[in-house]
Amino acid sequence: MTAASLRPTGWTLVTARSPEPHACLSLRALRYVAEGHAPMLPPVAGLRVVPVGVAGAAALFDPVGGQTHFAELPPGPRRILVTDPERRFLPAAVEVDIPPRHPLRPTAGPASARTESPRITLRLRPGPGRAVPPEATAVIGTVRDAAGRGVALARLACTTFLDGRQTEVVTWSAADGAFVLLLPDEGGRAPAERRLMLHRPVPTLSQALATDFLAALPAGLDGVPPPAGSFRLAMPRLLDADGTPAGTPPGVVALRPRRSIRWDIVAAD
Repeated sequence: MTAASLRPTGWTLVTARSPEPHACLSLRALRYVAEGHAPMLPPVAGLRVVPVGVAGAAALFDPVGGQTHFAELPPGPRRILVTDPERRFLPAAVEVDIPPRHPLRPTAGPASARTESPRITLRLRPGPGRAVPPEATAVIGTVRDAAGRGVALARLACTTFLDGRQTEVVTWSAADGAFVLLLPDEGGRAPAERRLMLHRPVPTLSQALATDFLAALPAGLDGVPPPAGSFRLAMPRLLDADGTPAGTPPGVVALRPRRSIRWDIVAAD
């Protein structure tokens, strides 16, 4: 399968007046908060939800439940690509098995009845094109390699505190290496430094992402560690907006509570 064959084909977005009762696939997108924490309501609207390789599939968005429904998709394994035309959120891909629409034999018993349609909840991470909320603690910047090129799909995990317990906020860099880490209010804490872990794609994945980022985007990156064999651990070296190295040890990021700060990151091997 080539990268060109994985590009999204024609799609149509229709607003549904009520949930589609016979949908073969339903997907709801929510805003990511942190690892181990429930995503944030309300559901995200205005997304492109595209079944790759299925021309003319109609996506019906239910504004009440916040779900995108597909009434008709060919059965079998399908790749679903979710992108945001407004660039508020990073793109995401999921893989799902679409069941047959009807029993294999109309006269057969319950064992051959149609399988329940998949319902997916996807957590979307903020994209570098979105506005940072006022008084948010945020780190913005670009992940680069030693030659100064942007590193696409680098995984950044920052230690933080939420609801009184330690956790991580995970995000990914965009196709050009740009990223934004939106960190929660730590409940009165005044963080100055936090641990930052960085994984970068292996060369084969990097080359595929450079050719066609959306086609090469791995599925199932939501809420899981980086897939073994596709990513490798790298040491993050921080540079400020002027290119001056940070005064913190490698792997430690300096923050400004309730303010944004720019740290570009060199993914050192």
